[in-house]
Amino acid sequence: MRLRNSAVPGVDPVSGSDVAAEADALTQSIGLLNDEVHALSERAARLHEAGLPEAEWLLARLQMHRLACPNVSGPAARMMIQASFAALEEHREGLSRDAAELQRVEAVAEAARAEQARRAEAERKEAEQARARREAQAVAERRAAAAPAAPSAPKTRAPGQPLGKMSAPIAAAPGRGSSRIPMQTQVDMSSDSNVFTGFSTNLSEGGVFVATVNLLPVGTPVDLTFTLPGNTRITVKGEVRWTREIDDRVPDVFPGVGVRFVELGMDAAQALHRFVAEREPLFYPD
Repeated sequence: MRLRNSAVPGVDPVSGSDVAAEADALTQSIGLLNDEVHALSERAARLHEAGLPEAEWLLARLQMHRLACPNVSGPAARMMIQASFAALEEHREGLSRDAAELQRVEAVAEAARAEQARRAEAERKEAEQARARREAQAVAERRAAAAPAAPSAPKTRAPGQPLGKMSAPIAAAPGRGSSRIPMQTQVDMSSDSNVFTGFSTNLSEGGVFVATVNLLPVGTPVDLTFTLPGNTRITVKGEVRWTREIDDRVPDVFPGVGVRFVELGMDAAQALHRFVAEREPLFYPD
């Protein structure tokens, strides 16, 4: 017995024009799917060129969703079209999942590029700061080289010996080679047995000269308190390194003591460094 078309499951009697219309719709749908596969594949290829290991796997997955248009001619055309639409829907769902994974990988790659750019910018700024420090140091060295030399010492005294009668220092004072800055301010100085006030005539980061007639023996520990310009109060422990007595031959030269700083707090040291760095020294050390 021969079955009618209406008795065949999934197949309805349709005209040739209906089959042609569905075939055209299928062809357009497959074309759109393949266009989306192509666009996503280009994005995955860029990630692959950038060296991301996940990109190669994604690229292969995306290519699996590319479809070819089936031959829908003949008596089974309607069944072929229905099967092709079903397969197309499955590929669309799979492509949607793979597109979401591609977006995630792209976000990770973008975050990595942003971090790399941030580090590169930080390195660039550090290099610029280092170059600026080198240039500033070079300028300071050129200024030091171009500065006039200290006046020659009188022939009546040894080179480097201060005017007036002085005691010999017990050792070369650290900081003596530092730039000495002219500064006049009251200095309160005390030892175990004396408390008196003098005034400074010059200052460096390593010590200070205190003009006073109350001379202390070389090696005497002292406590000093004085104020820098700008009302910065400095309290420091020091040690008498040398003394200068009154000399009637040079009445314009003050007697006093040269004190080396031996215990200098961080805040005091920074304040002294800023003060010395911002002012022209009395001379440039050899």
